[in-house]
Amino acid sequence: MNTEEQDDLWRLLGKARTPSISPFFARNVVREARKAARESARESQGRTFGVVAWLRGHWAIAAVGACAILVSGVVLIPRPAPQSEQVILLAQQFSTSPDYQVVNHLDELLDSEKNSVWLDN
Repeated sequence: MNTEEQDDLWRLLGKARTPSISPFFARNVVREARKAARESARESQGRTFGVVAWLRGHWAIAAVGACAILVSGVVLIPRPAPQSEQVILLAQQFSTSPDYQVVNHLDELLDSEKNSVWLDN
C-alpha cells in the first residue's frame, strides 16, 4: 500500500476549513418556507391572470371544447364518393386511348368556330 499518497491527502484535508453554519441559517429557512407558503396560497386563490391561468382553473371546459373540435374535425373530413374511383378509371382509360388526341383537336376546332369572323351574329 502506498502510504506517501495517503499522508499527502491527510495533510491536505488537515488544511481544509471546517464548515460552519451561518448564525442566520434558521431565519433564512423560515423566510423561504413562508415565501413558498405565500406563493402556493396565491396560486390557489387564482390571483394570476392570463389565458394559461384561466385554462388551468377551467381545465374541464377547455378539455370538452378540445374534444368537440377534434370530433367535429374527424366527422367533417370529406370522403371521396365511391363512384369517383370509377370515374378516375374511365378517365385513365380514355387518356391512354388514341381517340384522346382527336377529341382534343375537336375541342380546339369547336372553339375556333365559335370565334370565327365569318359567322353571322
